[in-house]
Amino acid sequence: MTTRVTTYLGSLRCTLHLTISLVAIFLAGFFVPQKSIIGRELYRQWEASSPLLFRFADSLRLTDIYAAPYTVIIWCCFFLNLTLVMQQRVPLVLKKINRSDDSSIDPYRSYFQWRRVIPISEGTELRVPLLLTAAGYRFRGTPAQFSAVKNRLSPLATILFHLSFFLILFGGVLIFYTRFSGFVDLSEGESFQGETGRYNASPRLPRLGLPAAPRFTVESVRPEVVADVATDIKVALRDSTGKSHLLEINRPYKEGHTSVLFNDLGIAPLFVMEDGAGKELDGAYVKLKVLKGQEDSFTMMGYRVAARYFPDHVVENGEDRSRSEEFRNPAFHLTVYKNKVRLAANTIHPGEALAFDGMRLIFRQQSFWVRFLVVKEYGLEFVYAGFALASIALIWRLIFFRREIVGIIEETDNERLLVLAARAEFYSNLSRDEFDRITAPLASMSPAPGGGDLPAEGTEGDEA
Repeated sequence: MTTRVTTYLGSLRCTLHLTISLVAIFLAGFFVPQKSIIGRELYRQWEASSPLLFRFADSLRLTDIYAAPYTVIIWCCFFLNLTLVMQQRVPLVLKKINRSDDSSIDPYRSYFQWRRVIPISEGTELRVPLLLTAAGYRFRGTPAQFSAVKNRLSPLATILFHLSFFLILFGGVLIFYTRFSGFVDLSEGESFQGETGRYNASPRLPRLGLPAAPRFTVESVRPEVVADVATDIKVALRDSTGKSHLLEINRPYKEGHTSVLFNDLGIAPLFVMEDGAGKELDGAYVKLKVLKGQEDSFTMMGYRVAARYFPDHVVENGEDRSRSEEFRNPAFHLTVYKNKVRLAANTIHPGEALAFDGMRLIFRQQSFWVRFLVVKEYGLEFVYAGFALASIALIWRLIFFRREIVGIIEETDNERLLVLAARAEFYSNLSRDEFDRITAPLASMSPAPGGGDLPAEGTEGDEA
């Protein structure tokens, strides 16, 4: 029973089944929202909007499918299968590349794809080593009995390709156990020292190692909007050494293994509260989510202020509107409440104020806040190295593929015959053309007509 299980785990059929299972898991992870990817806020929104679907998916661990027990089991079986396959393949590969080229040369063996018999004169066979060497083959033996191999070490690429998966596995495990991620909102001029308590919600803490602790100050935020389409954002950061860095949508800021990525943008206006005599009582940069027509609110000195934002304000037919999404003429429509009683409402621009209850709420200036995704993880280098090694192995295997030519001289009472046989791992037509080009000069010197190709079927068994 154990032997049957081991045989199945080391078979190509098992590899196919496991690969199909992993593809299904990745497809499910693509279509089902993953709480480790979309963030806590969007995850809770999905839970509230589709409670039945959520409960079904959550009960099957589809919402965290990459860390589900059955996914871990499938991955373990996949790499066990890979190990068993390598255990079988490595000795065969090493035997193939280390095989003595001049031993047991037999052009009639069945694994050769093409054969040709050429009548030759005395001494013509001396040209064979020169022709094969000029074509890039490594010649072994004598002109009367030889073998020649091109790209002899190419089968090693198979071993490297399998080893690349282990590099990717090691990097993936390292990433999984050392990954830290969290969201933090910072406005222009605000500093961050890596305090865990300042993240929006409980960040994902690493199972091994320490949390990320980037230290930087947001110097400026400059969103770029063209024809109502957000095209880019440029965030200038100053690190703890005083050096400036530019963060963009596809260009994160990095400190060692920690990356700071742009995630969201909002408005952070400076509001100041004054009394009737003009004395400043309170003031703050308020982070508001008011883009794309959203409404948000904040509190100041016991008053609740509801805010709607117009980046390019205009009044049409007595209504506040925005001509575009570009920040040309920013304005806020503010409504002030106290104890659920509406006190005042008006639309104000930078430098203007809303008066109510003996107070003045001044819109001093507009600035922005940015939501950053902070990620720290180790192991990405191993993943990249694994993919690079796999790419190199595939190029080596498929472009610099192995070809082999063997030959012997057979003498009869009437003539001398050069019997040649060849095989190639890939690209049968190209390899056949190369074989024809190499043998054409010998055929042209044939002293008599006749000869030609022999059928590919041989009498010996296939090569192990």
